[in-house]
This record gives sequence, C-alpha cells and structure tokens, in this order.
Amino acid sequence: MSPESLAALVALAAEPLGESEASLRQRLTDAGVTDAGAVLRGLARAGLVRVEGRLWSLSPAGHEALRAVHAAIEGAHDPSPTTPGMEECPSVPWLTQVQTHWVEAVSLNYAVEPKRLARLLPAPLEPEVFHGSAWVQVLMSSLRDMRPQGMIPLLGVCFYQVSYRAAVRYRNANGDWRRGGYFVRSETNDPVMRRVGNALKEFKFHEFGEAHMVMAREGDLLTTTVDPEPGFPGGRLVGVFDTRPSTRPPAGSVWRGLEELHEPLVECYDALGVAEGYVYVLTIDREPWNARFVTPVQLYCEYFDEGPLAPGSRLDSVLHLTECAYRWRPLRRERYAR
Repeated sequence: MSPESLAALVALAAEPLGESEASLRQRLTDAGVTDAGAVLRGLARAGLVRVEGRLWSLSPAGHEALRAVHAAIEGAHDPSPTTPGMEECPSVPWLTQVQTHWVEAVSLNYAVEPKRLARLLPAPLEPEVFHGSAWVQVLMSSLRDMRPQGMIPLLGVCFYQVSYRAAVRYRNANGDWRRGGYFVRSETNDPVMRRVGNALKEFKFHEFGEAHMVMAREGDLLTTTVDPEPGFPGGRLVGVFDTRPSTRPPAGSVWRGLEELHEPLVECYDALGVAEGYVYVLTIDREPWNARFVTPVQLYCEYFDEGPLAPGSRLDSVLHLTECAYRWRPLRRERYAR
C-alpha cells in the first residue's frame, strides 16, 4: 500500500460518519498528497472505500486493510516477535499475565569470563560477548502492586527482588538467533511470592530463593542489603550508592556511554528457560528505563567476590532507575536447533 493510500484510509478512519470529497481532498493535499483524486479513485476501485450520497467512508475491507497495516507496523517495532513454530503456553492465563511497577532499582553490571558463565547455562544457551566479556547484571528492585492485569492496585503485592541476569543467546529450530536474559540466581523477601513463583512455569526458571532485604534511602545515598536464608547460601550483598545521576560511565568502564550500553544490557525483554526440548520465552513489555550511571560508595557482592564467577569477574558500572511500569505477555516456547 502506498503512503498516499494509507494517508487516505487514516483520514477516513478518523471520520466514522463519513467526510465530503472536497474536505477529504483538502486534508490529503495539506498532508502532501499531490493527486488526491487519483488516490481516492484507486481506493474505490479496490473496494477499500465507499461513497454514500456525498460522503466518503471506509468499507469493511478498508477497515481490515488498515488493521493489517497497523499490525505490520506494530510487529516491525516488536522487540520480541513471535517466530514461526513458536507457541503460547501460559500456565494460568488470567493469573500469570501480571503487571507491576519498579519503584526503584539498581543494576550492577559485571563483566565475567565467558567460559565460566557458559558452565552455568543449560544448552542451547550461550553467553553473549561484548568487549571480550560475558555480562551478568545484578538487578535489585523494589516492586509495587504486582497483580494480574486488570486487577486494582490495592490487591497487588509489594516486595523486594534481586535477580542475577546473564546476557545470553540461542539458535532456534529455524536457524535464527534470539537473545535474552537467563537468571543464574534470584531471591525475594516475600515467602508467598517465592512459593507461588516457583510453582508456576513462568517463574520456575528463576528458582527463587528467600532472603531478608532492605532498600533504604538517605538523601542521595541508597543502601541495599540482601541476607539469604541458610538454605540459599552465596548471595549476600551490601551496597551503598551515591545516586546523583551521570550520563558518563565511570573510569575503567568499557562502555563509552549510555547509548552504547543500551542495546546489550538494557534492551533485554525476554527471560529464557530451557526444559523438555524447548526454550521458554517470557517477554516483559515495559516503559523505558531512563537509567543513569551512579557511583558505588561501598559494595560487597558475595556471588562475584567468592562465588562461581569470582575469578576474573569485574564490576564495570552501576545503573539506577526509578518509576518503571511493566507487564508480562503470555509465556511462549519454541524448539531450538540441535
């Protein structure tokens, strides 16, 4: 469909009761269409518009054509499109399509040795490598009003969560690469959320542990602590961050700025898990992070200082963000290349 024809369909869609030809031609001319009459005649021959008396309006076929164009545009901008052979498989559709709000969060961006991270990943996942390193983000967040979509916020749950998200990729059965995040470790401070989450397919790849957590602010200083229960050792974390924002990366960072870091570490919408010959894909639609670099004043992260990625791991930078809404899409899965 030509841009001129699309402009005419959009103009008529805004006038459900119809529009006179003179008015419609003038609107199209004002929009830069050089021969509005020819465009309208072409749409009429194609059955996409109709004329009743002196008024032009969309035909049912015109409405369908406009919806198809809208779907194509939406698909072209979808950060996680459905590929051929991918299927939806939500465990409880009304319950597991949730929405929530990140009140505040920090992202500790660690560069790690690709071979060490690869040992923690199930096949077919493999580390994505940027600037010679694999990457794991420690995302600690304060979540507000998590609830099934459509329910009022009053019925939501507020809690803390920390997730260790590795940047990974895999090749699907069609031979196409798909990127996402794999959680090598996760904790929450809410025992009910932990039990419910670990019982659902949408959460089971987190394997939530339980921990005492605090996120406390005093002026520009944000203090975060994670103290796991005895059954989930290795995840102690204590950090104090000066949250005065900066668009410049810290000295020693491999990233030249927020824009370069954005696609590898921020534009990650798919959480991935592997089971039963499938890669499961849980996509999150969210508002922009609008994150900024901040300065760690004090930081101890047991997982990287003493854990499985400790040799060769290095804190590259810390991001801070506030007020970000997100919602889940239905869980999907697809076969992967053997």
